[in-house]
Amino acid sequence: MVRSWNEPPARRVVWIRRADPTAATKVTSAPSSSADFTTTTASAMFPHTMGGGPAVRETVAEVLDALEKAVTGLYPAWLPEAADITGPGGLALPAVRELARRKVRGRRDLAAFLGDLAARSLAGGSLRLPHRPVPPETRAEGLAMAFAASFGRPHTVVLATIPEGLSPAREEALVAAAEWLTHRGHLGVCLTGAALTTVDRVPVLSSLQEYGPASPLGPSPAAGSSASPLAGSSMNGSTAVVESSVAGSSAVAGRPHPGSSVEAALERALSAHTWAAGRAWNQTYQPHPLVNPIKVDLIWQAERCVVELDGREHRSAEGLAKDHLRDERLIEDGYAVIRFTNERVLTDMPSVLRELKRFLHTHRATHEG
Repeated sequence: MVRSWNEPPARRVVWIRRADPTAATKVTSAPSSSADFTTTTASAMFPHTMGGGPAVRETVAEVLDALEKAVTGLYPAWLPEAADITGPGGLALPAVRELARRKVRGRRDLAAFLGDLAARSLAGGSLRLPHRPVPPETRAEGLAMAFAASFGRPHTVVLATIPEGLSPAREEALVAAAEWLTHRGHLGVCLTGAALTTVDRVPVLSSLQEYGPASPLGPSPAAGSSASPLAGSSMNGSTAVVESSVAGSSAVAGRPHPGSSVEAALERALSAHTWAAGRAWNQTYQPHPLVNPIKVDLIWQAERCVVELDGREHRSAEGLAKDHLRDERLIEDGYAVIRFTNERVLTDMPSVLRELKRFLHTHRATHEG
């Protein structure tokens, strides 16, 4: 159990196939007693409709802006010690700053953010207070603490509704933003709404109930464990059902796409050659958590070589432009990129293998030297 604001629990992203319609209103008012961070074991649910923006950074900022607006409106529920301070005059602002800072002694960055948040909440727009730049990780952690404490809960879960009609790139950006919020922001994220159609790494639950201390948003399994982090998880006496997160076949990291005859054919050909060792299929490249990830078809990580297999959709002006931007990003980060059309792989495999062997040997010698 979390013992203080200094010990936020680990979190996960899950998708709810059939969301509990009451989930967003399970917590409707702040408790009349203390907003201690350990008074109950249920989560404070923050409902939010995701915008589906094109960038991870934008989506993270959108969620945090909405959460900060909610936390400001809930004040002083998350800082009950300041309940008797009713206006920003005199020593009120320094007083609420100090009360907020005491919540997280030893965390100067977090203490400064919560102090400013309390002062802005007390001012309620009547005073213009300077906004100091705050790292998004600090902002997310502080807002998660304050929102949960407003309801006497141990942690905050964002119940994020996915909009319909997202492109594959925007769906990837949305999920990556949710992962950032869980891994860096100390928030739980339950995705609901439209089904995920291209991203296949998010576990799925059949329903949503109040989260207990052994919920699927608990600590991750030990490193090296092969068990699913959700399998057999208790949710207030019920069992979370883990299902496939994407209907139909989908790419699996490390292997050719099960629906791609081109990837399967190239893998069969490569498996006969020792020079092709070290390859990995369908990997996600994301050098920084706040930039959009790139899914690459085939990569040799040690040689920093990427192979892309292009179908007809890559021949349009839009497809060519997107490929150019992807390749530029990879090249700027030190990767070499080579592209083959699907038709060439299927009809002229010997020449593809010869060209790919030269490509790998050139860059292998560079990195070994």
